[in-house]
This record gives sequence, structure tokens and C-alpha cells, in this order.
Amino acid sequence: MFYDTLYRHNQALIPDPDATIGAALHGLLSAIDDCRRAGKSIEQDAAILLLIRALAGSAARAAPDVAALAARCAADRAAILAHPALLAIAGHRVGGDRIAKRTFHAQARQALARVTEALGLAPEECKIVVTAGGDHEDGMTELRHADFTVRVVPRGFLPDSEVTWFRCARGVIAGHPCHGKAALLLDPGAFARRLSALRPARTPLPVAA
Repeated sequence: MFYDTLYRHNQALIPDPDATIGAALHGLLSAIDDCRRAGKSIEQDAAILLLIRALAGSAARAAPDVAALAARCAADRAAILAHPALLAIAGHRVGGDRIAKRTFHAQARQALARVTEALGLAPEECKIVVTAGGDHEDGMTELRHADFTVRVVPRGFLPDSEVTWFRCARGVIAGHPCHGKAALLLDPGAFARRLSALRPARTPLPVAA
């Protein structure tokens, strides 16, 4: 069932010239819902297009210097790279929080990939596997190699034990577990040296500097 109303048209034809970004965005999102109920294309609806222009005007008033805005955005990006969400989420349960769970395991996978690069491993020598589990489970990311296994979870059984690694014999766990915090993964070279020490002395891994 489709039906149209005057809501978005009134908002678009009589915009608030002093609307904040938050108010303009709220109006646009509500208008999009209104447009969908009418069964009309968002890309072509005149009211939607006018409200987008109004939102752009609010943004221009709030930050007229585009170059300065881009610089701030770049600085924010650099800060996130320096302190990734992996560290903020570590130590917390993520079961039931789909976005936090997805973010943690995506970043854990990326971090383990950098470890394999530091070890100089070929793609066929190892495998990185994400086991998400059920909606209310934390899930686990694993790096599997014939000589070692690394497991990363959002929260370990002990404090600061999100990362666990074992010595393996032909892919089968054969040693006692070692535990550490998620921050270990942010220094792939140092963590690679820990893993290299688990391998038989006769076949050292060429760890990158």
C-alpha cells in the first residue's frame, strides 16, 4: 500500500534558513521515509532534492572552509589508525552487538594478515579464519599454520588475554598456550618473532625487520 502526504513538501518549500546540521538531517531522513511510503524514487523526488540542498547549506554554514574541513578529517583518520577500534573493543563482550563484533574481527583479520607478511609467509602456507558463531557469541579469528596457531577473541578468560598462540606439529596443537593483549597485534614484526620462536630450530622463518 502506497500513500503520499504533504510532510516532505512542506519541509522542502519552507525550509528553516538557520537549521542546524542535525535538524536538517533529521528532516531529510524523515522525508525519505515519507517518500518511500509514497512509492516514489528518492533520486527523482523534488522535495528530497530540495532538502538535500538545504542540508548542504547547513553544512556550508557550519564549516565554510573546505580545506580546513578536509585537514580535520585527515587528522581524525590518522588518530583512528593510531588507536584502532580493535583496542577499544578488546576486553568487552560483543555478543549481541553486531557492528562491534564485525569491526573487531575485521580488524583482527587485518592485523593477522600483517603478521603473516612480517613472517614472509606465502598465502598457501597459512589460513586466516573468522568463526562468527551465533548472534550472542563473541566469535573468534584464527591464524592457522603448520607450526603455530593464533587465536584472537574480543575477551579472553583472563584479563589482557585476547590473543592466544600455540606451538603446533603439522597443524595440531602440541604446546602450552601463551596469552597476551590485543595490542600485541599492532606490532606485527615483534609478534612475528614470538611466533618464529615456536618453529623448529632447523627451519626458522625469515621475519621482516
